[in-house]
Amino acid sequence: MYLSYEEYEEYGGTLDDTAFTDLEYEAASYIDWYTFNRLHGEVEIPDAVKRCVYAIIKLISAKQDMLNAAMNSADAGPVSAGITSQSNDGVSISYNVLSAKDVVDMSKNELEEIVQRYLQGIRNELGHRLLFRGLYPGEVVK
Repeated sequence: MYLSYEEYEEYGGTLDDTAFTDLEYEAASYIDWYTFNRLHGEVEIPDAVKRCVYAIIKLISAKQDMLNAAMNSADAGPVSAGITSQSNDGVSISYNVLSAKDVVDMSKNELEEIVQRYLQGIRNELGHRLLFRGLYPGEVVK
């Protein structure tokens, strides 16, 4: 666990404990994948990692909300992503709509951006850069 529920609440998180636990596990698995598990066994988790987990939880939660809205709509069609144009006299409003696939693809790109933004240049206790795509001498992929 990279982020405790208490830390999550301090950052402004609003999910209940059960939802947080599930999403924290998912967020940690993304970080483990991107970092080749370089945080396993760390005594002190860097603040950047904790903030990264928080941002990923927010992203996953927002994605779930959008997908739930799409599934709960009458036609289970696209999700509205905001107004793109609006007229006044003829009362015409155009919406930018996203399919469920668009939401998933968008969140994948955002996830990678979050990980890059928060973890670029961050090192573990051994001094290894978390996002280094190679192996350090003596390092074994877990």
